[in-house]
Amino acid sequence: MVSAGTATSSEESRIPLRGSFLMFDRELPQELWAKEFDYMQAVGMDMIVVLAVGRLRSNSADPLGYSLSADGLLYPSMWAPAPNARAGDRLDMILSLADQRRMKVYIGSLQTESDWTSGKEFAALREYNKRIATEILERYGTHPSLAGWYFPQELWMNWVKYYGRDYYGTALLRDFVTDMKRIDPHKIIAATVVFKRDQDGLMPPLTAGNLESVMTNFLQTTRVDILMPQDGIGAMAGAAPITELPRYFAAMEKARNKAGVGTVLLAIIETFTAVPGLSSDRYPPASISRVEEELNAVRPYVSGSVSWVFGHDMSPQATYYPGAAAALYREYRARYASTATARVD
Repeated sequence: MVSAGTATSSEESRIPLRGSFLMFDRELPQELWAKEFDYMQAVGMDMIVVLAVGRLRSNSADPLGYSLSADGLLYPSMWAPAPNARAGDRLDMILSLADQRRMKVYIGSLQTESDWTSGKEFAALREYNKRIATEILERYGTHPSLAGWYFPQELWMNWVKYYGRDYYGTALLRDFVTDMKRIDPHKIIAATVVFKRDQDGLMPPLTAGNLESVMTNFLQTTRVDILMPQDGIGAMAGAAPITELPRYFAAMEKARNKAGVGTVLLAIIETFTAVPGLSSDRYPPASISRVEEELNAVRPYVSGSVSWVFGHDMSPQATYYPGAAAALYREYRARYASTATARVD
């Protein structure tokens, strides 16, 4: 069974957010990244999910039609040869900071250049993910914080219902899990799924009963170690309201139990609030009352929760709403982590 956290006391075990996603849209120096990790640790977070280590780019000279892009790459890879390989090594920095704080890091694999659902990059994505994972383990495998991998192509359970057992997204995750386990069977693999209550064009609606049925087969097929369903409350856009979350998460818990493959469920709590006219990266933080309501709705059915994204919504170092994010951080900490051992100013 996969461990979802490292709580060692009854006080720590009541802390609902076990970790968060990390993005590099903020250019922070290492000392401020260290402070970011301290902020997370001070509220009991010990799990960091790096959204993606890099992405593909079109390359007619490559037999697969794509190669590794230097843009956004977190470490100097041999698959992006000089002079295109980035000089810095942010991946080593992340792992080193996490080592010092006994945190666990799940490294997101490659993003595609365009809409991944077109299928054009599937072969290249699979091959380069294997190359990158092998290279990362060779270079950084001694870091105790390197716990496993994250599959960054979000899968919508509505489309799993629509396409059935032959859905290409399910196959993509199944192959990723198989490949990563062959490279290192001890590393944990995490993935995210989205579920929407309402219909949107060809995408069918999804009831809690539908979700239980399709997710049982989905888990048996993919055998992913950690599945992180998004609660959808921040973005809404067809998602179930908070009052209906218990039915959906109870259905996923039943599916997990029926599948019998040991998958751990961790809810993704959307700690932002969608605002018309703003891009998703500019959404302001949610109120503590709404976050608490989200956490309470899903808590009986999951092994813990993670937030999306701490650096945007809860960090006092947030770019767009540092005041509101710091306020959410303080209020969350006062409710759930007032006795945490780590301290930051």
